[in-house]
Amino acid sequence: MTGEGYRILLGARRRADVLRAKGFTYDQIADVLALDHQVSPLRLYRFAHGRTVADVVNAFNDLDPAGAASLRDARLYDYEIHPGAGRKPPVRALTTLARIYQTTARNLVGDDEYATYGPVDRQALNATDYRHLDPCRLSHHTRLAAGEAHASMDTTAGRRTTRTSDAPYGLSPGDCAEVLRALSAEEADVRRRELLFELALALGGPPALSLLRHLAPDEGVRLAQALRTPGRVDAVTVTSLEKLIAHCWRLDETHGPATLIHMADTQRDLVSRLLKSYSLSPTLRDRLTTAYWSLSHLGGWLHFDLLDYPGAVRRYTEGLEAAHELGNPTLLAHIHGLLADAASYQGRWSKALDHAYAAQGWVKESNSRLQHAATSVALARTLAEAGNASASLRALDHACDRAGDGPTEVDPSHLYWCTPSRVQRHSLYCLVMLKHSDQAVYVGEQVLREVEPSFGRQRGFVLIDVATALIQKREIAGAASQLGEAASITARHSSMRLVHSLRATRRLLQPWATNTYVRDLDDQLQALGLSASPSV
Repeated sequence: MTGEGYRILLGARRRADVLRAKGFTYDQIADVLALDHQVSPLRLYRFAHGRTVADVVNAFNDLDPAGAASLRDARLYDYEIHPGAGRKPPVRALTTLARIYQTTARNLVGDDEYATYGPVDRQALNATDYRHLDPCRLSHHTRLAAGEAHASMDTTAGRRTTRTSDAPYGLSPGDCAEVLRALSAEEADVRRRELLFELALALGGPPALSLLRHLAPDEGVRLAQALRTPGRVDAVTVTSLEKLIAHCWRLDETHGPATLIHMADTQRDLVSRLLKSYSLSPTLRDRLTTAYWSLSHLGGWLHFDLLDYPGAVRRYTEGLEAAHELGNPTLLAHIHGLLADAASYQGRWSKALDHAYAAQGWVKESNSRLQHAATSVALARTLAEAGNASASLRALDHACDRAGDGPTEVDPSHLYWCTPSRVQRHSLYCLVMLKHSDQAVYVGEQVLREVEPSFGRQRGFVLIDVATALIQKREIAGAASQLGEAASITARHSSMRLVHSLRATRRLLQPWATNTYVRDLDDQLQALGLSASPSV
């Protein structure tokens, strides 16, 4: 690096340090630095982190999946000066650099350069998101909300006189520009581009684009008409919303909560406005209310996965309200089971049991065998955490029996996950909590063989549970190996529950902190940005 280049880096580093102290994210710092430095996004993000090229190259090679030094200083310089000169960075390099810079791969390329990538590469760039690793960004996901649902079988439980929502998430000018850039690169039809732009802004910004591609042209037109004109909500519009919600769950499996939470809350507020503003037939009102329940369910789950417990409880409470309006015991039982899990995660065992038994009461009125299985899973987990082994194992047996028959027409679509193999994954958690270590390791090995590669978060939790069982057995080398694999998954996902569980299990290894395998694990966690003080 030349003397002038180092002077520029030092100036950018000083400015970035000041902005970090004020809580700016690295994305925001890069935007600020762009005002004074006419350089590529790759170089802006290096400046935002205050790192030299040598620093970044070393970090890149530490993270290289092949385990070989595949990047040199000169090559990174080539990437930074492209497209004016140098060399076009491959997608694989951009995804690794996105992890180092704690941003999205899309943010690391300019608009003109982005347009030169093919559809598959653009999809990979859009899907790579490591912003959850930025500690300053995490504070944006925490929203305090007052009030919890009362867990009972009373028909007024969890009800409110009016449906409420948070202040809407505002889309920044950058979000609007990102939507427009993506559509300009992928949509040649000007009218469809304008339609998708309007819908994307209404449904949550850039992440909504991947959902809108699943809508047929006429479905998109009808949905846009409903957004613009009072009284235009019809069966096709509601079907479009239901389709979008179903695809949201699929995106959660791959992208995690940080990408989806904005979109889910925006869509929930949209459905709430449709319910308040328009005169609807009873059938359409019930379908829209069910959609509102589904989005409250999804939003609660996403807030929970980000460890925002008040936000999760508020969404679930609004889901209880919608389920009571529908008079649907299946939906009521499901929300109480989720509230039990959220309470357990906070160590509020009595509250968790309260909700778990309320779910048991409501599910007796349900014809859904899968909901019976899901409710038994929630009860089994809660009883295991309370140390009631016999009752927990009985509930697991009941869940396996009910899930074994597969879905029927009366089972809601959100129970797609309730299969015998997924019930077995929950049995692993219960066995670990009950300290049945040998059986837990055996079940964990079975589950790992069956988990699909696309279900990264699920596999991460299974690895952490197996590691915990191995620690109970004092098999430290095996536990460290399992946690190392879980750490690689955690670094690619935005689930804060996964980060929390990984760090909590690492703390169990503290008596063996000087062990070679544990030291190697700590080095890996440090390189991935996942290390934490053992006392935390």
